[in-house]
Amino acid sequence: MKVSVIFPTRNEEGCIGRVLREVPREVVDEIIVIDGRSTDHTEEEAKVELRPTDKFVIQKGKGYGGAFREAFDIATGDVIIMMDADGSHDPKDIPAIVDKVERGYEYVMASRYAPGGRSDDDTFIRWFGNRFFTWLTNVVHSTRVTDSLYTYTAITRDGLNKLNLRTDGFEFCTEILVKAHRAGLKFAEVPAIERARFAGKSKVNAFWHGLKILRMILRRYRD
Repeated sequence: MKVSVIFPTRNEEGCIGRVLREVPREVVDEIIVIDGRSTDHTEEEAKVELRPTDKFVIQKGKGYGGAFREAFDIATGDVIIMMDADGSHDPKDIPAIVDKVERGYEYVMASRYAPGGRSDDDTFIRWFGNRFFTWLTNVVHSTRVTDSLYTYTAITRDGLNKLNLRTDGFEFCTEILVKAHRAGLKFAEVPAIERARFAGKSKVNAFWHGLKILRMILRRYRD
């Protein structure tokens, strides 16, 4: 089973190099860094750590979800893991995620709120928003997850091929979860500890991205 890991980046200097060094290469066969036209030294920092079998590509479109969707077409793995490049997603959780896939699960989510997980970077507003949107997603779409907005996720290639993913922004995390549920993919969670980002500032605007996620939860997924 070949495992690919995707990191979308945009101005992640000071983060991406450290994260790539932490990836457990004994279980990861391929890394894809897809860059949204960074203006800092993200590219140089990443390429120092990448191996010949890895790829650094410039994103053609835009957005967080758009980066993942482009990278899906580039990845060659039987299993694809989606991660953030800022250090908040700890690569040491990758073996536990891969283990779940090896046991037959098709869609595996890391969760800050599953027993044994936690966030070391939560504010009250972030905590409340995460819990509210997770509750709402579970109510509206009959999912049973503890952390719907944490895009530290693995999906099998066969499972991914069953989904018609369309969104480009941060609402992608809701779209892929709900469509995986609707497609009947076998689902599991693993506890994870969210770290504070290594450097720089978050690109998430809680208000505007929250509105987009709310719209995705309430209005879409007709296919």
